[in-house]
Amino acid sequence: MPQQDGKGMVAQMQTSVEIISLATEICKCSEKDYERLFIREPEVKARAGKMAYVRPEYHDRIMRIIRVIGHDRLTLSAYIDHVLTQHFDQCEDAIRSLYAKNYNPVF
Repeated sequence: MPQQDGKGMVAQMQTSVEIISLATEICKCSEKDYERLFIREPEVKARAGKMAYVRPEYHDRIMRIIRVIGHDRLTLSAYIDHVLTQHFDQCEDAIRSLYAKNYNPVF
């Protein structure tokens, strides 16, 4: 909730703008790139993976993408695998750094 003095509101708005700008910068891709990255045969078959919960609204959205863009030739698992692969490729350095900062060895 924004603070009454307005300072908190400015900080909150600036943070929101930074997040939106960063998300837009990271997620820009052409239609061709999108199909190459996400609408393709999976490298790992679903039965070799694990089950995971997906929010109903995301499930519906993904299924529509798969049906229309993927022409019903792609599974939910394959699409999610492609999205995660791209996420890990783009964010690997940040993940490694944060992991190292937060990891406390047992010995």
